[in-house]
Amino acid sequence: MNKELKTTACTNVEWIGRAHCDKCYIRRLMLFSELPDSAFEQLLQPINHFLHAPCSVIYEAGTRKDFVYSIRRGMVKLVHIAQDGSYRIVRLLGQGAAIGLEVLDGADGYHHAAIAVNQVDLCKIPVSTIRRLESKHPKLYGSVGGQLQEQLDLADQWIVALGAGTAKQRVAKLLLVLDQFFADKNDAFIMLSGEDMAAIIGIAVETVSRMIAEFKRQKILHITSDKRYTCNVSALQALTLQH
Repeated sequence: MNKELKTTACTNVEWIGRAHCDKCYIRRLMLFSELPDSAFEQLLQPINHFLHAPCSVIYEAGTRKDFVYSIRRGMVKLVHIAQDGSYRIVRLLGQGAAIGLEVLDGADGYHHAAIAVNQVDLCKIPVSTIRRLESKHPKLYGSVGGQLQEQLDLADQWIVALGAGTAKQRVAKLLLVLDQFFADKNDAFIMLSGEDMAAIIGIAVETVSRMIAEFKRQKILHITSDKRYTCNVSALQALTLQH
């Protein structure tokens, strides 16, 4: 490792390279948040930090590259692609979440394709590193397994919740998900494309566009100066409860 990388913290998004987890400002959210400082130099040496451009593929479904990924910034969609080429987004994940954890549970390959929604900043973690974690820090490794199960449970709940109700209710529920899990400090979130929203909630793209336009007219949804969105949470919640 050269001198520059030793002194460079990966919070500088212009630098693609060694992860320096001990300097990570969101370490408390990451996969190794509870790891003691003494373990970083040895255990986490192979971890690297990468940026993925919007719409780029992080990994394909069915492939196995023996890596899991911890998201530092940005949004990732997990996509199921059917044999006829149609696709369904089964999960959205953001800062602090991990993807590809199924390879730790004996899967032959990744269950879904992982695609960057916006620019994604993540750490690429070799499975061998996590196996060393299992032997040296078994309690912490147990939390990794717990995160895997939690994500699987949330995915099931997410699919059921967003796939029920009228078209308006489904769009409202999805906007609430974006607000709850992906909003910044100003309560603003990045709007998904109409195609992605349709692939999540199982309705036509045209219907999504119509619902979004209606919410804007009703002042339930507002666009900000930097083209992010804020929403009237109470109004959306009221819509999801209508019969």
